[in-house]
Amino acid sequence: MIPLEKELLDFIRKHDLVNYTLIAKHYKIKNTTVSDIIDALEKKKLVEVRKLGGSKIVRIKKND
Repeated sequence: MIPLEKELLDFIRKHDLVNYTLIAKHYKIKNTTVSDIIDALEKKKLVEVRKLGGSKIVRIKKND
């Protein structure tokens, strides 16, 4: 089941730092689907993505 934006934001907020694979496994979706959803959230400036080794780590964007 593809999560709603609010559900995914709550999941990320709860875990602070989370990678695409963890999101995909939790919601039983593919990493490419996670990537599409995260890209949309990143364009809205709600999350930030950092590369760490071979993984992409997602966290809630801090308002400065």
